[in-house]
Order: sequence, then C-alpha cells, then structure tokens
Amino acid sequence: MKTSNFTLLILLFFQVFRLTAQEKDILIGGEQLKYRIHLGFINAAEANIRSSSNLGSIRQIPTRKIEIEGKTLGIFNVFSPLLDVWVSHIDPSTLLPVKAEMNKREGRYRKQEVVDFYHDKGIAQISSPQNSPKDKNLAISNSMLDLISGYYFLRKKNLQDLEIGQKMSAKILVDGQVYEIWCVVKGFEKVESKFGTKNCIRTSLVLPKNNLFQDKDAIRLWISQDNYQIPFKMEVNLKIGFLSIDLEDYKIAGKTIYTALP
Repeated sequence: MKTSNFTLLILLFFQVFRLTAQEKDILIGGEQLKYRIHLGFINAAEANIRSSSNLGSIRQIPTRKIEIEGKTLGIFNVFSPLLDVWVSHIDPSTLLPVKAEMNKREGRYRKQEVVDFYHDKGIAQISSPQNSPKDKNLAISNSMLDLISGYYFLRKKNLQDLEIGQKMSAKILVDGQVYEIWCVVKGFEKVESKFGTKNCIRTSLVLPKNNLFQDKDAIRLWISQDNYQIPFKMEVNLKIGFLSIDLEDYKIAGKTIYTALP
C-alpha cells in the first residue's frame, strides 16, 4: 500500500475516534467546509468536505453521500501534484458506512478502490484494479468505520462532557488496511482565527511509532466548542517541518455559518 504524508494527514484530520457521551444529530445535508493547509505563509494544499442535500439509497438502505477532496496548490502542484477524493455513503440512522470510494492521483501514482460494507455479515468487499487479486473480502467488526464516517461519529457526541486526560480510540478501514488511532483530551482553549476568537476543545492524536512525526504530541487538533463541533484547526510537527490546517469557510445549504472579520 502506498500512503502519502498528505493522505495520512487528511486521514487523521477527518477520522479521529469514537466517543462515549450524549449523542447529537449531526449528519447535515448541504454542508460545505473548506480548509487551508500551509507551511508558515506558504499554501501547500486545500481540503473540502461536501454533503449531499438529498438522501440516496444503496441496497435499499437510505444513505447520505459525503465527499472529501484534497489537492495541492501553487508550487507544490507543480513538483508534487496530488488530487485525492474520498466518497462515503452513510446510513443516517447508524452513521455506519454502506459504501466507500477512493480515488488517488499522487504524482504518477494512481489508486482506485470501492468498499461495500455488510455490517450484519461482518464483511467488507474490497475492489481495486490496482490490487492483486482485484476483489477480496475482509472480515470486519459490525461497527467498522471508514475515513469519513469516523469524522461524523466524532461530531455526533457532546464533546463538552469530556474530561481533561480522557483517552479514546477507534479502528477504521482505509486503503485495505485497519488503522487504530488514539486521542487524548488536553483542555479547552480559545483559538484566534479569521473568524475571530473561537472556543475550542484541544486534543492530541497518538499513533503507533513511525518515522513521520517529531514526537508523541506532534498532532494537535482543536474542535469548535459549539453545536457544530467541526475540526477548526490542526497543527502537525513533522520531522520535515511544521504544518498547519485552518478552517477557511463553512456553509450549510449555501448559508455562511462563520463570518470572517473585516
């Protein structure tokens, strides 16, 4: 499996953990979020999240389509072009994925994959023209998440009920492999942004030992402390440099939710 640093960062940003607190109805139709990914003042990439306005249906299961797109910008798009697209069709009643699609274009590398989740049977059917064999079945738990559904499990919970030091974890299926991610609640802080000062919940993400991140507290994620509970800001201390991800725009059904300061 080939997973770029950018792909891993997007994975971490939008799939963090499953929580145990009061649940919320958060799978909103017509939602659009845009993020800026930058090294200091240099824009490196952007990421967009879009949810369909209307429900669809797969195998007679009602679903809402969610799409995440990440792409490089400027000089990064010249020397290391990347366009990654993830799509998830989620059951609104359970927030479990019914079908997930991935399309990676990273330099000369290409990867397409489709995963059909059968939670009642404990099976994920994975199909990719780049895999050998092309089709395979993978045994999964009946609550296995994909990249995008994990993001909504996070937003579904009342994060303000959490205590500092509380730890959580989850397993997700991405690119044919299961990842486990841990999260530690670090505190409640005010974050300065283009939208003014925002109350946020700060967390730290912990991964198994790897050669990408500088230290155990290298990934810091701030989640908005409001009814929307969206990833508001992220800072990553890589061995190759310091990277930031900031919210640029947030709309629901075309209506601006956070207004930028003049």
